[in-house]
Amino acid sequence: MTTPSPDVRAALPDGLRRPAMAVVGVAIAVFGVLAARYAGDRRAGRVDWHAENVVDSLGGAHSWVFGRLTTFGSPPFVVIAAVVLAGVCLALGRRRLAVLAIVGPGLTGLATTFLKPTIGRTIEGGFAFPSGHTGGATSIALVVALLLVSLLKPGRRLSMALVGTVTLVAGGTIGASMVVVGSHYPTDTLGGFCAAVAIVLSCALLLERLAAVHARRRTASS
Repeated sequence: MTTPSPDVRAALPDGLRRPAMAVVGVAIAVFGVLAARYAGDRRAGRVDWHAENVVDSLGGAHSWVFGRLTTFGSPPFVVIAAVVLAGVCLALGRRRLAVLAIVGPGLTGLATTFLKPTIGRTIEGGFAFPSGHTGGATSIALVVALLLVSLLKPGRRLSMALVGTVTLVAGGTIGASMVVVGSHYPTDTLGGFCAAVAIVLSCALLLERLAAVHARRRTASS
């Protein structure tokens, strides 16, 4: 029985680790700025007004479609998707990605849930920042993208493009849907997107770090 190569086992390929660190830093910075700006706010900001006008002009006539799409960011769907995705990763021999499929969306869900009352931004009386639906959909999409990279091995640049495209399309679609149905301001969805990206990529980097430490210890003891 052949042993899978380290790159196949990886949750995050070596060539994507430095870019991932940079993306995590940017995501955390954007989230922090938005959280500080809209903490305790009850109204849409200037950015929200402009973004809402664009979203409404594009999707207002098909609001029922966007209403259906919000299901893909709901907690029940994200939980089921995470379990199924973890099973697929295990079946394909991607154990670290299987762990990431559970831990990434799980921590994203916890973070968005507990940060909402802490930040205190509301829309129609309900806590709004960051958007949990957007965060959930983004976290699942990011793990799917990393699985595709692991399977296809398209090279560093194409891998970055694939991960970015899949994550942006999924997060952007659910985020726009939440705006169209009136559940969130655009900046709430951006906050949820940034939270998911920062958490999932941080978890992937941590998994690779732990795997490297374990490999060194096993080599030293042999």
